[in-house]
Amino acid sequence: MHFVNQTLRLLSLACAMLAAGAVGVTAAVYVAEVVARYGFNSPLNWSGDIGSYMLCASVFLAVPLVTRQRRHIAVTVVLDVLPPTLSQKIYRLLELISAGVLLIVAYFVLELSIRHFQQGVLTTMANQIPRWWLSALMTLSLVLATLNFLAPADPSSEEIEEI
Repeated sequence: MHFVNQTLRLLSLACAMLAAGAVGVTAAVYVAEVVARYGFNSPLNWSGDIGSYMLCASVFLAVPLVTRQRRHIAVTVVLDVLPPTLSQKIYRLLELISAGVLLIVAYFVLELSIRHFQQGVLTTMANQIPRWWLSALMTLSLVLATLNFLAPADPSSEEIEEI
């Protein structure tokens, strides 16, 4: 079980690093857009598309590590006033319910991704890419987040400092 948890940890970290890279690509593309538009009076027709694709990638690739470290938004007002043992049991139950919901959503997104692939659906941007690339990334993210909800909480912030 330790091997599985470590593998999940490394996958989540790798996804977070790719998310950080996507943010960097977005920044570089927008700097290039500004230079091309105002410096050379020749705007790029692909910068907005790349920015949109990278935004999608950065958000979904960050989800597994955020979930692993339990740094997602959580309203815990009720849990905070309960006795610690009861609070921990309810918190764990909520994590299991969240994992179940994520797994159901991942299933639907996977079906959508397969349909996109089979039908050859492209994005609606000026510079189109196969839509299944994005929906497959979403599926991966949701599955990893589900597994991270099922895994024991990793309270250390060392993982985020490694990035």
